[in-house]
Amino acid sequence: IPVDLSDPALATFGTDARRLRDGKALLWAGNAVFDNELRYTGMANDRDAMLQRIGGVVPTATVGGYWVEDVTLDGLVRYTGAGNDRDRLLLGIGGAVPTAVRVEQLP
Repeated sequence: IPVDLSDPALATFGTDARRLRDGKALLWAGNAVFDNELRYTGMANDRDAMLQRIGGVVPTATVGGYWVEDVTLDGLVRYTGAGNDRDRLLLGIGGAVPTAVRVEQLP
């Protein structure tokens, strides 16, 4: 049976398992450490994983490839600048409170 997770009418488990954009349902991006949480600050946060992937010293550096830290899926891990992965993570937790955590809910 085909399942279209982009269909907003499709029921999923839990609350807020997907976000809506342009009439489509999207899964949350940003889980760069595979711990079932989106976390911008604190222990085991996903932001530090992005910084480590680019070398951990120069925040403007980029690394090519579809790494798990490439949450924008554009083929580059970027910590700063236009289209960076860090901002997408921040949006995933709500965009305003960096200490917020979004717990993963598989549809």
